[in-house]
Amino acid sequence: MNKEKLLQIDIELRNLSESVKGGTVTPADVQIKLDSLKAEKRAIEQEIALAEAPIEKRGGDPAPNLADVKDAMIQKRAITLNGTGAINQVRELAKELSMKREILRLVRWFQGPNASTNIPVLSPGLAVPGGFPEGATDIGKDSQAVLGSRNLTPHAFVSILPVSAETISMGIVNPESELPAIFADAFAEGLARQVLIGDGTGQNFRGLFHDIVAGNQIPCGAAGGPRVADLAGLAMRIRDMTDDGTIVLHGGTYARILADNTAGVAELYKEELIRNKTIEGVRVLVTGFAPSSVSAGATVAVAGRLSDYGIAVAGELKISPIERVGDTRTFYQATMFANGSKIVDKNFFALTAV
Repeated sequence: MNKEKLLQIDIELRNLSESVKGGTVTPADVQIKLDSLKAEKRAIEQEIALAEAPIEKRGGDPAPNLADVKDAMIQKRAITLNGTGAINQVRELAKELSMKREILRLVRWFQGPNASTNIPVLSPGLAVPGGFPEGATDIGKDSQAVLGSRNLTPHAFVSILPVSAETISMGIVNPESELPAIFADAFAEGLARQVLIGDGTGQNFRGLFHDIVAGNQIPCGAAGGPRVADLAGLAMRIRDMTDDGTIVLHGGTYARILADNTAGVAELYKEELIRNKTIEGVRVLVTGFAPSSVSAGATVAVAGRLSDYGIAVAGELKISPIERVGDTRTFYQATMFANGSKIVDKNFFALTAV
C-alpha cells in the first residue's frame, strides 16, 4: 500500500514540474504543494525502510515460538537458555564493605617529607603554685615540670596488587583509574587498626588501647564486662579534664553495656547512649577496630582527647607499576611511610575488665 502511494506522489511531482516548464503556472504557485508532496514522500519512504529492515536476533539462535513454549510447559519439559542470554557488563567496580574509619578524622596528623617528627611535650606540668607572705625570699624553683618530646619515625607500609595483562587490556573496567581509591581504602583501614590496637613492637604504632599509664587504669565494678555505671565513671574522669573527650570501645562491648538491666539510673544513661552516642555529655565512638576482649585485665574502653594522638606521615601514598621479565602481570606497589603514638600518655584513661 505504501509503495502505491509513493508511485502516485512521484507522478504528481512530475506533473508539477512539467507545468512549471510549460509556463502554465509559476513556481511560486506550486511551492506549497511541492513542499507538501516531498514531506509526504519522505514519511512513506521511512515507513517502507523500517518495514523492510532485518530484525536483529540477539544470542545467535532464533527466538522460541510461543506455541512451543506453551506446549513444553504443558508437557513439563525444560527450556534453557544454553548460554544464549544477553549479558549486561556493568562498568562500575563493586567493592566489599569495610568498617568506617572515623577515628582517623579525630586524631592529629603531622604530614611532610620528614624522616622524623619531634613533638614537644610538657609532662609533667608545673606544680600547683603556693601562697607566700610579702617580701618572701626563700621561694623554691619548680622541680616538677619536664619539657621533652615525642619522637615519631615513619615506617614503610606496603601493599602490592598483581593485575593480569588481560584485565588491563581487555577488561571493561579500567583498573588503573580505580587503583587510587582501592589503595586509599586499604591504607585507611590499616592506619585505623594501628591507631587503636598497634602494640608498639616492630613497625607498629603505639595504639590507644596499649600502654595506658598504670594510674589511669580504672577497673570495672564486676566481672563479665563493663556496666553502665563503669562507663559513666570513665566519662566523668575525662570530662573533669577536657570538654573534647571521647570514649572509644568495640561494638560488642557497647552491646554488653546496653544489656545492663540495673534498675533506675542505668535506664537514663542507656537512653542517652542510644539517642546521642554520649554518656554524661562525653562522646562515645563505637568501632569494630577496637579490641573486643572482656577477659580479666583486658582494656575494654579508652577515654581521652583524641587530638592528643599523633600520626606522622612522610610524603604521600605512592603507587608504582612494576613489570617483571617472564611475567605478564603488572604489580602495582603502593607505599606509605607513617607512625603513630599517644603524644601525652597521661591524657588517656582506660576501663579494664576484672
